[in-house]
Amino acid sequence: MRKREDGEKTNEERLAYVGVLAAGLIHEIKTPLHAILLTVQMLVEDSERLPPDLRPRFERRSRRVHGEVKSLARMLDMFLAFARPPKADPAPLDLNRFLRELMEFATPEMEEAGIVLETNLAEDMYPVVIDKNQFTHVVLNLLKNARESIEALREKLEDDFEGRIIVATAEDEEGINLIIEDNGGGIAPGEEEKVFEFFYTTKPKGTGLGLALVQRTVEDHRGRIRVEQTAGRGARFVVTLPRGNLLPFDDGTEPNPRESVRIRIQRESNR
Repeated sequence: MRKREDGEKTNEERLAYVGVLAAGLIHEIKTPLHAILLTVQMLVEDSERLPPDLRPRFERRSRRVHGEVKSLARMLDMFLAFARPPKADPAPLDLNRFLRELMEFATPEMEEAGIVLETNLAEDMYPVVIDKNQFTHVVLNLLKNARESIEALREKLEDDFEGRIIVATAEDEEGINLIIEDNGGGIAPGEEEKVFEFFYTTKPKGTGLGLALVQRTVEDHRGRIRVEQTAGRGARFVVTLPRGNLLPFDDGTEPNPRESVRIRIQRESNR
């Protein structure tokens, strides 16, 4: 038993060391990348001095370089987040309220993409204890994945069908479930586990980091995530989180679970 614990500790120390090395390497790479971005932006601004017949081609190529460099910088940020995840600051949270706020933020982008964003939130649930910032990235990443799946299917079918994403919550004996379902291309049979692997992607410009980071964050919160095929077309991602702990009433009496939910969240919001 002691040998196993020592082995696990050694692995954690190695991972931490790899994280430090990765952070230093990424910093060294990103510094010239930012310089390249600034240089390209200045070149685009100076393109007005070029002859009119050369300007469109120059601007088109400059924008392409700019886009590729920004994509590489995002990939480095995601790799760093996986290698050295920020320390979580979990707190009790009303999951439905949190999701409603995110939906207000995400809806304009989805509408622009011709996608209807719906919610189906269960009432009177236990709170979840999560890091709000980290789970914002989890939800937005899953929404981005759903949107890209719909857009890819539209391109494949050459059919501008109405995209639909449903964000739902539910509570069962296993905990609190956050569900994001879309009517995109779905997941190929046998790839339900592969989609969470580091660097695995089926997208032409995918990094294979997004869902790996999502799974890492969920598991760091003692939760789990799975993906399912829907009855029609599309995919359903289910994040299951443990229920938040209960707090006693101010007079020391045992709480009713549902009342305790409201009391605890109210206390956190008043801090």
